[in-house]
Amino acid sequence: MGIADLWLKREALSIDFGDACFVVVDTETSGLDVRHDRLLSIGACIVQGGCVCLDRTFYRELHQDVASGVDNILLHGIGAGAQLAGAPPADALRGFLEFAGSRPMVAFNAPFDHAFLAHDVRRYLGVRFAPTWIDAADLAKAMFPAEAQEEKTLDDWLRRLSILGHDRHNALSDAYATAQFFIVMLEKARREGYSTARGLLRAQRNYHWQRKR
Repeated sequence: MGIADLWLKREALSIDFGDACFVVVDTETSGLDVRHDRLLSIGACIVQGGCVCLDRTFYRELHQDVASGVDNILLHGIGAGAQLAGAPPADALRGFLEFAGSRPMVAFNAPFDHAFLAHDVRRYLGVRFAPTWIDAADLAKAMFPAEAQEEKTLDDWLRRLSILGHDRHNALSDAYATAQFFIVMLEKARREGYSTARGLLRAQRNYHWQRKR
């Protein structure tokens, strides 16, 4: 199967949570604007059977011709030397796609991570990045609508749920923290009658539909 074929199979969306395999993703960037800023690192881990698989992780720092600014470095901790010595972007992105395969992907504020990944996958690999995304932020709103009025960021939710986010703003550490948060959402979703990734997507759509009424 070539890279361009990775997202053609959707069988994983119908697998029960107990057997399903999710790829939880986080990225660090030089800023918030995909048109002008750059993808600096990718971190990912696997959630399967309601657990984080600590032996199945991915982390790459991407080579930059010019390092990001000091304020940005203070945020994510990827120093100028590490940025200049990072992996060739095409190699890093190809490695990530091979790690992720056709599994459903999860991120907190998934449109942000998708935008940067899709931009660079198109630029360096020449293919369209089109996985199925579950937005953990939207899922939290659907599962805990009352609490979502107060909890806006991943840090807010981690504090509420007493989940320790070690080394925040490192892509792999943030992916791991998001994975723990996602597991809590899966447990809540199960109690609400959902059992598959397709059901999670439906719950997110229903939440947004109800808000628009």
